[in-house]
Parts: sequence; structure tokens; C-alpha cells
Amino acid sequence: MPISKDLMRLIFFYGIIGGFSVFLDFAVFSFLFSVLAINQFIANAIGVHVGIVISFLLNRKCNFKKEDRVVFRSLSFYCIGLIGLGISQLILWIGTYMHDSPLLIKFISIFIVAAFQFTLNKIITFNK
Repeated sequence: MPISKDLMRLIFFYGIIGGFSVFLDFAVFSFLFSVLAINQFIANAIGVHVGIVISFLLNRKCNFKKEDRVVFRSLSFYCIGLIGLGISQLILWIGTYMHDSPLLIKFISIFIVAAFQFTLNKIITFNK
């Protein structure tokens, strides 16, 4: 089944916005973990929250263009983001347990979580 132009546009801009949000998430995580020596799980949680807020604001306004049901949409987006945080924390824990670099594991987890969150946000948060 071919992918529609509308879906391709949403995925493209979700990726652009997500890339920006991921950059902020990763920058906050890296700064807190590497520079301030904050525990990787705390640094991850803070970075993810920054990414969630920025991503919601930009996706609602610029990508999905939904101005209605702001409370529902923000709570839905945030809850999906928290599920993503849980997945991210689990991946980070497994990677740390396996003695891999927390920075590398964080980077890898971003792609897994982004695909999961796009799917749920498209179906739940930004449906018509």
C-alpha cells in the first residue's frame, strides 16, 4: 500500500521537529551528565522533558496544525512522551548494564523511541 503525500509530509516534518527536539534533549543530557556529572538517569529524564515540551509546541503549531483540544492534546502528547521516557530509561539501563557508553546508548534509544512516539501521536494526540 503506497504512503500518501500527507503522511509523507507529516513524517518529514515530524522528523525535522524531532531532530531539533532530539538535539536539545541530547545536548541537555550531555551537558548534565558529562559536564555537571549528574546521574545519567536523572540527566536523561530532564533532557527528555525538554524534548517533549519543545516537540509538542512545534508539532501542534507547525506540523499537525491543531489548535483545538489543547489540554487533551498536550496531556496525550506528554503521556506518550513519558512512555517514551520509560522505554528510553530501560534501553539506557540495559546498555549501561552491558557496559556500553551512556552517550552511545542514549543516541541509539532516540531512534527507537521516536518511531514509537510518532505512531502513537499520529493515532491518538493529533487525530481529527
